[in-house]
Amino acid sequence: MADVHREPIALPPGRGGRFHVPGSPYVVKLAGEQTGGSLAVVESTFAPGEGAPPHLHRGHDETFYVVSGAFRLRCDDRTVEAGPGGFLHVPRTHPHSFTAIGDAPATILVALTPAGFEHFFIEAAALAASGRPDRRAMESLLAGYDQELVDWGRSDDRPGPTKNRSW
Repeated sequence: MADVHREPIALPPGRGGRFHVPGSPYVVKLAGEQTGGSLAVVESTFAPGEGAPPHLHRGHDETFYVVSGAFRLRCDDRTVEAGPGGFLHVPRTHPHSFTAIGDAPATILVALTPAGFEHFFIEAAALAASGRPDRRAMESLLAGYDQELVDWGRSDDRPGPTKNRSW
């Protein structure tokens, strides 16, 4: 019997597990169940001004690759603007955020190591199925995945909360 964690996986564009989290669609391209828990890959497209608020993860690293459009990526005190091919690796416990910039939607591919956090997007989509989830429900979900929001405040060189920061 073949090891299901060692089977090749090929997906055409737009395919994978699709979930809509308030503000953006997410596509799970590769889930932890397919890699023995070592890696998950998620793709998401954001409208200009949308992204992820400042936060950190305690249980996994994230690696970002810009597929199309442009993003402002921040990790710790470093902010970069990146177009297609732009790359950022964020080790666990480092505060980070990202925001789509420009006039067109932007797509980013995120590798999660180890896997598991892809289930956060699935659960967030379920919470949002009947409308925008309340703050308590989102905070509980965030805590369940060892993620916490970070308050950087505002200044000209720091991206602040994004449009979809309703939690």
